[in-house]
Amino acid sequence: MSCPGVLRISIRVPRIPTIANLSTLQAPSLTSFLTDSCGLSPAAAITAASKLSSFSKGHKISAQSKPESVLAFFQSHGFSPSQIVKLFSTHPRLLVSNPARTFQPKMEFYLRSGFSPSTLTKLITSDAFILLMSLKNRIIPSFDFLKAILHKNEDVAAAVKRSTWMLRVNLKKKMAPNIETLHGIGVPMVSIAKLTKIHPTVLMQSTGRFGESVKRVLQMGFSPSDAMFIHALHSVSAISVTTLERKLELYKSFGLPEDKILSCLKKNPMIVNLSEEKMRKSFGFFMEKLKWKPEFVFSYSVLLMLSIEKRVAPRFSVYEILASKNLLTEKAIFPRIFLLTEVEFVRRYLIRQAPILPTPDILFAELLFQKMKKQ
Repeated sequence: MSCPGVLRISIRVPRIPTIANLSTLQAPSLTSFLTDSCGLSPAAAITAASKLSSFSKGHKISAQSKPESVLAFFQSHGFSPSQIVKLFSTHPRLLVSNPARTFQPKMEFYLRSGFSPSTLTKLITSDAFILLMSLKNRIIPSFDFLKAILHKNEDVAAAVKRSTWMLRVNLKKKMAPNIETLHGIGVPMVSIAKLTKIHPTVLMQSTGRFGESVKRVLQMGFSPSDAMFIHALHSVSAISVTTLERKLELYKSFGLPEDKILSCLKKNPMIVNLSEEKMRKSFGFFMEKLKWKPEFVFSYSVLLMLSIEKRVAPRFSVYEILASKNLLTEKAIFPRIFLLTEVEFVRRYLIRQAPILPTPDILFAELLFQKMKKQ
């Protein structure tokens, strides 16, 4: 019997999908399976279950789908508990796949093609789509395309590790036109192969953007036959025209002539990828603390890429302590003090001075050096 004047509210509680909803298997709820068997947190399990429910509405799910067998597959192939949590949190659709039919052939192909088991688990965890792409229509054609350029399986594997996206696209349409552009201007095949291996994403840009990057590198004075051309192309491709111009202007603001800047870029094009804050901080330290002229700093441009806080400043502090005790033969500080390996620096400037420098001072220098590196 209803009461007049009383508002009746109908509350619909969303139904949480269960494993039984997704296959013929009778099992506990999917969220329970994800938390109890796979290690997901309750919140992550609910989100994953919701994603899988949405996916199942638009895709036909095989009656042979058995999430337990999917979990067992990844466990048997060396995936750690944390990797399994990430996999099923980001790609719950894996749970409704048939591992023997969908995953196993691809795992075997990747292992035959030069991937180590540990590398493969990391790649799949970061991009599970490489297990979901078609082996015949996408993965094998991509490998064949890359191998025609790189020749060795291990080099193809190295390129794919740089960008698993190459297994998702048609490389003949995406990468081949850009390779042809480089070949057409005289870039040696050995350089093109190196670019494919270490910076494959550069070659997967749209042909328009890639052409603009090539044009800018040529305008900067790089020769296509120069080994540094591909490194310059990688650096320039990562920033816009406006950003490149702004950074070149910033270098000029330190009193550097344009010809000096371009000359340095030909030796180390990666300096255009430094943030403007990093550029100011590095120049400021070397010019103010060490009293070096900007031309001198720029002639050792690799110094600009070193961490001021963790490398340059700690070593400079040790140098100051030793110099104050007149224990250094060199009359001025040279760039090599910052370019030495950690082991060589400690051996040359700390251990070698230990018999000469009073114990409190050498201990202070060592402690200061280690403390500043950790900040």
